[in-house]
Amino acid sequence: MKKILTVTAVACSLLANAQFVGNSGGSDKKRVYIDDEAMTPRERNVDFQHMRLVVDFEPAKGLVKGKVTHRFIPLRTQVDSVWLDGPGIVIKTAEVNGKAARYRTEKEGTWIFTGGLKYGTVDSMALVYEATPAKGLYFIGWNDPKNLSRKQIWSQGQGIDNRNWIPMYDEMNDKMTTEMIVTFDAAYKVLSNGVKLKEKDNKNGTKTWHYRMNKPHAPYLVMLGIGIYDIKEGRSASGVPVYMYYYPEWKDRVEVAYKNSEKMVDFFEKETGIKYPWESYSMIPVQDFMYGAMENTTATVFGDFLLVDSRSNWDRGFTGVNAHELAHQWFGDFITARCDAHHWLQESFATYYNMMYEREEFGTDYFNWQRREGQNNSLNETTKNLLPVAHSESGSVRHYPKGAFVLNMLKGVCGGREAYNRAVKHYLEQHPYGNVDSEDLLVAFHESTGMSLDWFWEEWIYHGGEPSYAVTASDITDSRGVQLTQFTVEQNHTMSDVVGLFRMPIVFEVHYTDGSVDRRTEWIENKNHTVNILNPANKKIDFVLFDPNNEVMKSVTFEKPSGWLKAQALKADAMLDRYDAIVAMRKLPVAQKRDVLLQAYAKETFHAIRGEILTQLIADTDAASRQVLRAAIGGNDAAVHKHILGATTTIPADLKADYEKLLLSPSYEATATALEKLCSQFPAEKAAYLKKVEGVIGTAGRVVEIKRLELQAQDGDAAAQKQLVNYVSISYEFRTRINAIQALKRLDYFDAELGKNLLDAAVVPNHKLAGVAADLLRYFDAQHRNHQVITDVTEKGNWSEAQKLKIQKILH
Repeated sequence: MKKILTVTAVACSLLANAQFVGNSGGSDKKRVYIDDEAMTPRERNVDFQHMRLVVDFEPAKGLVKGKVTHRFIPLRTQVDSVWLDGPGIVIKTAEVNGKAARYRTEKEGTWIFTGGLKYGTVDSMALVYEATPAKGLYFIGWNDPKNLSRKQIWSQGQGIDNRNWIPMYDEMNDKMTTEMIVTFDAAYKVLSNGVKLKEKDNKNGTKTWHYRMNKPHAPYLVMLGIGIYDIKEGRSASGVPVYMYYYPEWKDRVEVAYKNSEKMVDFFEKETGIKYPWESYSMIPVQDFMYGAMENTTATVFGDFLLVDSRSNWDRGFTGVNAHELAHQWFGDFITARCDAHHWLQESFATYYNMMYEREEFGTDYFNWQRREGQNNSLNETTKNLLPVAHSESGSVRHYPKGAFVLNMLKGVCGGREAYNRAVKHYLEQHPYGNVDSEDLLVAFHESTGMSLDWFWEEWIYHGGEPSYAVTASDITDSRGVQLTQFTVEQNHTMSDVVGLFRMPIVFEVHYTDGSVDRRTEWIENKNHTVNILNPANKKIDFVLFDPNNEVMKSVTFEKPSGWLKAQALKADAMLDRYDAIVAMRKLPVAQKRDVLLQAYAKETFHAIRGEILTQLIADTDAASRQVLRAAIGGNDAAVHKHILGATTTIPADLKADYEKLLLSPSYEATATALEKLCSQFPAEKAAYLKKVEGVIGTAGRVVEIKRLELQAQDGDAAAQKQLVNYVSISYEFRTRINAIQALKRLDYFDAELGKNLLDAAVVPNHKLAGVAADLLRYFDAQHRNHQVITDVTEKGNWSEAQKLKIQKILH
């Protein structure tokens, strides 16, 4: 349960625009916030300046052997000891300023007794250590008995996981330069942060790589990546070297996945007004990465399922993730949130800037659809809690898409792109290689635009929730005999004292049949608001809009006559307004809307609006509707294919041949879905359908192959069952394992080998895989016929103590 913090303040002109709740008649108002323990940065008694790490590994043991040297400056008058985070790390020796030092290791790290260091001096400590990290650094494939898995070592430091393999002060409120010297098998490539100073061959078949950061960055951004790679080298127009790592056998995917990577650097330099703040930029794919990607300084690590070919690019491409992580090089790496409460300053900016790049790449409709999806997700989150964007526990929806939507609204409120970009440039310039919080951004807007935007921060940054409007519009004649359109807006008070009424500028539009438009911007801030737009010429209304193009995040109800909806669907400028009109037409009988939907489909190009039209026409047997549906199925827009398949419950007999074409969809996911639906509805032709997709793998998680195996296993195909069980094993990457697990659950198939593979999967660091495997283990363990088999497999396994504890929690 969240704690509520209430601050009583005297109302003044600045605060009157903020979200307040309390008695409306008095001068005392309440500013109500949700408390956040992560609002305060962690205390420290020294300022770490530089970290030098010399490291090698015993991969089969998951063992790190290192020597770390920290250079630092005391921040207190006298410093007798320094704490280094490092749970589970074994310190072998410790020195301070070249002399042996006492140390005491505790559960979460080690005290180094420094002997009375003075404020302002430059000191150093060096530690020789070993670690077998459970997180922070991951050893992939070294324990695969079949030797099928890739063999890699890679790090994931965010939030505070690098401490598990490096003894260090592991918090974002201290920044330092770093260098890493790594010795490893010469057959592999090694990547770390910064500039590669040296790559030296050793006589024993190893190499030593030396990387160095020349500008400071936060500890969680320290990275290491080791594996078998080739590298494509590029360069931005501004001269930034760009290194694109890839698996040698996946060379054909490079142009698809890494498309325009160099161009992105130039785009962000232009948009922010700040040159790329580091010497180079690299991207490296890794197996079993539990997130999409991670923006380590100068070197992004990303899941290899995003190194896509042209077909899997339809399902989830790398472009948006690529742009997001590159944007972090400015927002998160160059300037870093001082503490977790301001984490949004990193993720919201990176999300917004990747959206802006994608608008350049894919168009305005794509950008606006991303905003709409972000709005829908944000409104859904508000039904769960009222945490604000600036809160450490707000979750990914608030930190990513909601924050990005808020930044787009801020751009509109402060006067548009020029004013916004000027403020962001000022914000970046004022804090180079430093730490920031939400107030620093507000001050930058104050200083660069002269605008007092505290009210915006109160509404959208420090408080949760979104405004909810009930709108009606009437064509009436006032007492003077003048015709007008009257908008009545009721703003609903949100469900808690934590959120009050919002104050936002809203655009109202009246479109007339002669093509003219009356437009008005009103600040909506009260519970009830009336807006009158005069129409002295008595022109006939075609349609009306409240907040055209959905510029303000909100929920809204606005019932309109069918005539207005049809006109809006065909004539509104913004795709979102046309889409909303078509969605509102769902309630109309198909005969009353068919002509409009067909006209709209002929004009539209964006998949979301085309998909909505097809969804409403999919059951219509009219010849014109059938013709449009057939054309869409036969087209090459895989996003539309997915809409069609998602709306299909029963394949009409007259469209059977058309649906069979979807087995060749450009999307692997659409192919797998079509295969399942066709085999289910036309079992007599199942063998032919399975034959048609034989050899199609589906690059991300083998989605097509696993669906084919599942369908074969339904008929008792023992080889297919065995292969699915095999795909759950540690020889395969986690998305393949998840897909196979889910298929086997649908089949309700279990044997001892699957039990072993599920146990292996349930104890891996990748929480997505571990969670799915644990769920299926519980499901099968609850069945009497399987319980003893799982018990036997568990007892025979060679588990670490940590793994035993995990298994006990799962099964008991």
